[in-house]
Amino acid sequence: MDLNYFFDIITYSPTFVLIFSTSVCVYHFNRLDKVPKLLAYYLGGSLFISLAAYFFGKLIGNNLFLFFVLTLLELFVFMKLYHLLIKKKKLVLGLAVFGILLTIADIVYVSAFELRLFQPYSKILATLLIVFLALIYFFELIKTGENLYKSKNHYLYLNSMILCFFAIQFLVFLPLNFLVNVDRQMADYVFVTNAFVLNIFYLYLTYFIWKRGRNQKR
Repeated sequence: MDLNYFFDIITYSPTFVLIFSTSVCVYHFNRLDKVPKLLAYYLGGSLFISLAAYFFGKLIGNNLFLFFVLTLLELFVFMKLYHLLIKKKKLVLGLAVFGILLTIADIVYVSAFELRLFQPYSKILATLLIVFLALIYFFELIKTGENLYKSKNHYLYLNSMILCFFAIQFLVFLPLNFLVNVDRQMADYVFVTNAFVLNIFYLYLTYFIWKRGRNQKR
């Protein structure tokens, strides 16, 4: 099998994982509480963006502007999630407003059609903001004491996955301008690795949603 063909299959694999994940979300949606519903919105929105990226890539040969849409989706979902989980509500709200304003500024001032200059700073900052909130939630869980800490272990695992995922995303998107302008083979290795990370994250969120939906069903 040609290596580039293999890379293409792996790169597109998150879309198929999202189709499966969204199907699970739809099946369990009415039995979900606020947190898994937010994650279901995230998976559904990610599927829409993934399909739109393929469509615009084929139609006009450029889908980089969808990074801004993805950034807004991540800010909405994960800022709302941590607004539900973290005690410092005003801090979360302030960071959310800051992230959204920066994303709007990026949309206005950064051209997604100049490939050589494209660098979505709002996407990088959004990942950092989410990582920061994940760390704050870790400290709050630890301070609550052993009994409460154990009672929220499902949120502990979820928070750990969010922290790891967005930390990796930060490392991937920080050199994005370099990657989109460098030799394709080097960029392919990075994007294939990112596709594996996306698949793991999407599947974990699907498992989290399925488990919450199954428990509510009982």
